[in-house]
Amino acid sequence: MSDNVTGNIKTQLPVPPNWPEDIAYLNDLTYSAAVTSEQRTALGRTTADLESHARITAEQIATTQIRARIRVISDPKHPAHNQRGLFAASDLAPDSFILLYQGHVHTNSLSDTNSKSDYDLSLDRLLDLSVDACLSGNESRFCNDYRGITERPNAEFRDCFIQVPSEKRAGGSKWERRVGIFVLSAGNAGLRKKGIREGEEVCVSYGKQYWESRKVVAGFRKDAEMLRVATAALEL
Repeated sequence: MSDNVTGNIKTQLPVPPNWPEDIAYLNDLTYSAAVTSEQRTALGRTTADLESHARITAEQIATTQIRARIRVISDPKHPAHNQRGLFAASDLAPDSFILLYQGHVHTNSLSDTNSKSDYDLSLDRLLDLSVDACLSGNESRFCNDYRGITERPNAEFRDCFIQVPSEKRAGGSKWERRVGIFVLSAGNAGLRKKGIREGEEVCVSYGKQYWESRKVVAGFRKDAEMLRVATAALEL
């Protein structure tokens, strides 16, 4: 990968409409004190299996809010009724980048993990790192699971690289790994060739493991609504 800088790699986006007041809005990841410098350095290493991952430019990050917006969901039949969802702010082509998943990077040790979070996403299993958007993040934290909303997901989480400042690299930057949300590919049969239309909700698959764990948590919390939603999701 080249270290040539294109544009301002320190993108600062404004807090978007419908953002909750009790959640800190992030323009980049924050890091737990438990994350070591070796782990941080490893996120910038490129191996053969990572070469194919998309490299996201500063311009793409700066135009995030042209592609995606937050809405409060008013449909009483929606599983996230009166909560928030992520919607396409413009037509999004198949395979295209939508936005980064921002949050707080932490190790997977019990002492460094928020057991009450519903927004924890694996960043690198080998490095034992995850990114949690429970208390801070960006628009991506409102991307809902497709179950109960639509027949199938129209987007997915993918590993990618962005440029970050680095005094040790020629040009003053390096490529570092992140997780982003991307529109699904058109597919071999071209069934998803329309991508995501403006106004459509962006939905991913959280995976059945997520809903199974939610069902367990609901039992501990004695949360009947969480249990109902998790049970319904597993039945789809």
